[in-house]
Amino acid sequence: MWAAQYYTFTEPRTLLTSGGLGTMGYGLGACIGAKMARPEKICINIAGDGCFRMNMNELATASRYNIPVIEVVINNHVLGMVRQWQTLFYGKRYSQTVLNDCVDFCKIAEGMGCEAIRVTKKEEVEPAIRKAISLGRPVVLDCIIPEDDKVLPMVPAGAPISEAFDGDDLKAGE
Repeated sequence: MWAAQYYTFTEPRTLLTSGGLGTMGYGLGACIGAKMARPEKICINIAGDGCFRMNMNELATASRYNIPVIEVVINNHVLGMVRQWQTLFYGKRYSQTVLNDCVDFCKIAEGMGCEAIRVTKKEEVEPAIRKAISLGRPVVLDCIIPEDDKVLPMVPAGAPISEAFDGDDLKAGE
C-alpha cells in the first residue's frame, strides 16, 4: 500500500498490484513474472513481512534461474495492516498479528542462494537498493521498521472516501 501511495510513476503499466484485495504473497511471483517479461527493467517487489512469509519460497525459483529481482521486505514483526485496524478501531486488542519470532529473512535468502542486505535506518535504503541493482542477481532487503508505523491515509470500513484520514487527523484526535 505504501508503494501505491508514494511511488512516483513515470510510465504506465509499471505497477503490478493486487489492489489491496488481501492477496498476501502475490508480489514476489508477480515480480519474477514481470522480470521475465521485461528483462531490461529493474523489478522490485515491496511487501510486508507477513506477505513475504506467504511465498518466500519463490526465492528458490529466482535463485535457480538467476532472475535478478529485488525483494524489499518491510519488516515490522507484525501483520501491519491488521494490527493497524486493531490499533485504530478495536481498542488495541491484538489477536494473532505479532510475528516477533526468530525468523531471519537474510539467512533465509542466503540459504536459497540469494543475496541479502539488512536495512535498519532510512539513510541505508538508497545505498542498499543501488547495491542490489548492481549485483544483477536476486536480492532481499530486510528493512526493519517500528511495529506501529501506519499506512496512511486510510478510509474506515464502510465509510465513503470523503472520510479518509491521515496522520495529522490522528494527531488532532488524540
